[in-house]
Amino acid sequence: MAGLVKSLRGRLSLPVFRAVSLKPTKAPLISRLAAINISQGSHIALTSSPLCSRMSQVTVPGTQLLSRWCHNESKEAEKEIYNGILSTQIKLVKSFSLMTSFIGIAFQPILYTYSSANAAVVLGAGAFLSFFTFATPLLIHSVSKKYVTKLYYNQVEDKYTAVVYNIFIRPKKIEFKVNDVEVPDIPGMFTTFKANSVPLFVEGSQFNDITHYGKIMGYDKPIDLMWDKDLDMTKSAAEAMRKKM
Repeated sequence: MAGLVKSLRGRLSLPVFRAVSLKPTKAPLISRLAAINISQGSHIALTSSPLCSRMSQVTVPGTQLLSRWCHNESKEAEKEIYNGILSTQIKLVKSFSLMTSFIGIAFQPILYTYSSANAAVVLGAGAFLSFFTFATPLLIHSVSKKYVTKLYYNQVEDKYTAVVYNIFIRPKKIEFKVNDVEVPDIPGMFTTFKANSVPLFVEGSQFNDITHYGKIMGYDKPIDLMWDKDLDMTKSAAEAMRKKM
C-alpha cells in the first residue's frame, strides 16, 4: 500500500498550499507620526524649548559654500572686456573745464559791479567771456561723449553695456546687442560704430578678448563687396545710374 501511494505521488503533480501570514502589514513611519495628535500646550512647550531652537540653527554642511558659489557665479555673468586707455585723461580735462567755467560764472557779477568802463564795453567783454565759459565744456563734451571708458559683456543675456561720461562726468550706460550695432561705411569723426543710433568710439587694441571686437564690428559675417550684379558695377554707381534712368 505504501509503495502504491509513493508511485501515485510521483506521477501526479498536486498543488502545493503555503501558509499565508495573517499579521497586519506595518504602516509607514511617516503615516504613523502624522496620525499622532499633540495637544496645543505640548506643542508650545516643545517648540519653545532651547533644544528646538538649537536644532533650528543647524545647517547641512556645504550649503553655505554652495550658496556663496552660486552668488559669485551670478556676479560673474557680466564681465569687463574693455577699458579705455584715455578714460583718466578725459575725466581730468572735463573736470578742469567745468571748474574754470563755474569760476568764470561766479566772478562775472563781481566784474560787472566794480567795472567803471562804458556799459557797452562791459557787456561785450562779458558776452565774450560767457561764450568761452559755456562753449568750452560743450565742445569737449561733443567729442568725449562718444569715447567708451568701459565695456561689459553679459554672458546670460548675450548683450553689451558701454559706459561713457555725460557732461557732468557721471557714468552713463548704453546697453545693446550685436543686432543693434551699425558699422558705417564711411566712419565719422571719433566714431567706430553706432549702437542703437548712438555713435561710440573704441580702440581694438584695448579689448581683453579680441573676439568681442570682431563680433561687434561684424567681422564674423560674410564680406559685402558692395557690388551690383545686375549692372556689373559698384552699388553707388548703380544707384546713381538708376536715378538718371
